[in-house]
Amino acid sequence: MKIKKRYGKHGGYLPHCVDRDITRRIKKEEANNPEYYIRVDDQFFIKNEALGSDIYKYFGFLLCGLLLFTTILRFSVGEEINFFSSFLLFLIGILFIFYDYRHPKKELILDRMNGMITFPNYFYFKPFTMPFEDCLVAWSVKNSTAPMLSLLHPNGFTSTDVMGADILEDWCFMNWYMDKNRPLPPGTAFDEYRLQDFERRKAEGFPKPLYPSNIPTPEATKEQQAERKKIGGW
Repeated sequence: MKIKKRYGKHGGYLPHCVDRDITRRIKKEEANNPEYYIRVDDQFFIKNEALGSDIYKYFGFLLCGLLLFTTILRFSVGEEINFFSSFLLFLIGILFIFYDYRHPKKELILDRMNGMITFPNYFYFKPFTMPFEDCLVAWSVKNSTAPMLSLLHPNGFTSTDVMGADILEDWCFMNWYMDKNRPLPPGTAFDEYRLQDFERRKAEGFPKPLYPSNIPTPEATKEQQAERKKIGGW
């Protein structure tokens, strides 16, 4: 899946690189909270991007509740009721509720071993899946909110905002994690997988990193670092 490169003409895309340390490190207890993360290990990083999506359900219930209240009130005082407009508003409320329960999962999926990324689309449309190296990202400011990391859709015009509000660090984390030739990013959520990830890279001969970096990304121990330098030369 290729992206039509129109989005970056007003500021460009962020490069695939690891150019800063990760200060907001994912803790093990956070990784076990499905409200934020679905899976965090050495193979998949799956983040729940549906935070705040309950607004559709609540708006639907609110609309139906207000409609019922106003209908009863008008009926009690003998006012004429427009059944067509009432039915239309009721249908809209039901659709909002239905959407909240039935829309595709809003997840950011980083497939580290296969180098693939999956991120949400709008409404009922299927999420996008593409090679991470082909993913184009930029800054996005929508609805007067704080800037967000924005992943461009293949049409070259629309985009999906992901992660948090620290754009550069979030993008750096994604590149660090998706570079399967590097050690896992810092954070206790990855600690139990570091040894098996080290052994995998060792068996592969410690190939050079996929994306450039101007910061060191050392192994978990000095002994492992020395072994990587001896075998891989970096």
